[in-house]
Amino acid sequence: MKVAVTGSTGFIGSHLLPLLSSRGYRCVALTEPGLRSGGDGVECFPVDVTSGEGLAEGLKGSDGVVHLAARNHVLKEPEKDPLSAYRRVNVEGTRNVIRAAVQAGARWFIHFSSVKATGEGGEAVFDEDSPCKPSTPYGISKLESEEVVRCVAEESGIRAVIFRLPMVYGPGNLGNLPRMIRWADNGLPFPLFHPENLRSMVYVGNVVHAVPHAIRKAPQGVPTYILKDVEDYSTRIVYTAICDALGKKPRYLTVPSPAVRLGGLLSEDFRKITGSFRVSSAKFVREINFTPPFSLEEGITRTVEWYKRSAR
Repeated sequence: MKVAVTGSTGFIGSHLLPLLSSRGYRCVALTEPGLRSGGDGVECFPVDVTSGEGLAEGLKGSDGVVHLAARNHVLKEPEKDPLSAYRRVNVEGTRNVIRAAVQAGARWFIHFSSVKATGEGGEAVFDEDSPCKPSTPYGISKLESEEVVRCVAEESGIRAVIFRLPMVYGPGNLGNLPRMIRWADNGLPFPLFHPENLRSMVYVGNVVHAVPHAIRKAPQGVPTYILKDVEDYSTRIVYTAICDALGKKPRYLTVPSPAVRLGGLLSEDFRKITGSFRVSSAKFVREINFTPPFSLEEGITRTVEWYKRSAR
C-alpha cells in the first residue's frame, strides 16, 4: 500500500515514516520546498500545501494520505493577523491536500488536528461529543480544518479519520518538556504552581502506532478520535519521571496561589504548567481496539536519552 505523508519533516512525521516503512507500507514524503525527508526507499516530493503546487505529482498513485503539515501553535507570534496566517496553512492547505487526494484516487485520508479545536481546558474532561468552543487563532483554524475534511469527504466519498491530539511529547520535540529535562539535569528545584493539576498528554510513539490501526479498522464516514496516553499526569508526576530517567532526586518549590494567578495572566507557558486540561480517548480504544503501547516512564526515558545525545 502506498501512503503519502505531508509534514514528513516535522516532529510526528519523522517518527511516522520509519514505522510505516517497517510495517510494509510504501511511503512518500511530501516536504516543504528545499527540505528533504524520508530515508532509504522513501520517495520525496517538494510541495506547497498553501498553493497546491506539487500535490498532484506527489500524491499520484497513493492509496492513502496522512496529513500532518500545519502551522502549529506559536508562542511568540510574529504575524499581525495570526488567524489569517493559521487559516492559510491549516484550513486552505488542508483543503488543497484532501482535494488533491481525491483527484489522485486515494481511498482514505487521515487528518491530524488538536484538542485546541475543542477549547482551552478546565475542570471537565473533554471527549469527541463535547461542544467545540476554541478561543485561540490556532484552535479556531484547527476546528475549521476539520470541517473542511468532513465536507470534502462527504462530497467525494473518500474515507477519512480526524485525530485530535493533546500535547505530544517525545524525542525531537522542542517544547516545554525539554525545558523541564534541562531544569532537572541542572539539579534545580522545580516550582510547583498547582501540585494537583492533571493534563492529558500523548507520547509520539503512541501517536504513530495508532495510525496503522486507523488505516485498517476505522469505520466508513468521517469519525473523529481523541488520542492520548492511558493516564493523565500532574506536573509533579512528569517531573519525577524525568528525574528518575536522569538518575536524579526530584526537588520541588511550592509557589503561593497569588503568584500562580499572576503568572497565569502573564505567561501561556505558565498556564500550561499550572492548569488542567483533560480529555478522553475511550472512543478510539473502544472502536479501534487500540491500547497505547508506551507508558509515561518509557516515553520519558526515550526522550531523556534523546536529550542526552543531542541537547547538552
